[in-house]
Amino acid sequence: MNRNQKVAGAASLAALAYVLGLAPASIPFPLLPFLRFDLAEVPDVLAFLIFGWKYGIVTALAHWYALVITAQSGFAPPPIPQLMKLAAVLSMMLGVYAGLKVSRKLGIGRLLVTTGFAMAARAIVMTPITFVLYYFLLPSVYLPFGRKVLSAAGYFAETDIAVALTISGLTAVFNMLSSAIIVPASFSAEKAMRKALGPRLQTPQKI
Repeated sequence: MNRNQKVAGAASLAALAYVLGLAPASIPFPLLPFLRFDLAEVPDVLAFLIFGWKYGIVTALAHWYALVITAQSGFAPPPIPQLMKLAAVLSMMLGVYAGLKVSRKLGIGRLLVTTGFAMAARAIVMTPITFVLYYFLLPSVYLPFGRKVLSAAGYFAETDIAVALTISGLTAVFNMLSSAIIVPASFSAEKAMRKALGPRLQTPQKI
């Protein structure tokens, strides 16, 4: 598969990711409903697995750009949600990259190791970012909502920092669960594509 074919494939997957984002293909995280498990992330990771890490990043960036230029006001003002999604996807890809390297070196389960690394990477990268967002950048948006959610669950945080730390921890749980869904789904999609297209797809020598 030459470079032009890879670029075309990455662009097609970016378009698919955007279309999935428009469709009802996401499920809210019950504890913090402004977070959603989004199947639109699968094409981003699929591009990474099929074409290599460079084209995975290109797909994620194209997906992000499409979201930004069509963004509407929601829970948080654009482009904050779109940037958070991009950071989450890229950190998950970082975990996939490391997991593939480790699984190859040790000769152990590719899916299990890669999913575990993706879960860890996304949580580790995103937790401090979300804390900064919740506590420093947009406290008037996130802290009142977080306090309301925690109160409904029977937990009464006395200070803003306690609220921010708690909902940042819940967001870390969300990020780990999201990776646990997206990465196996992406591997399943990769397997199906390789079975359907056969020799027309070549596994990148270096992910």
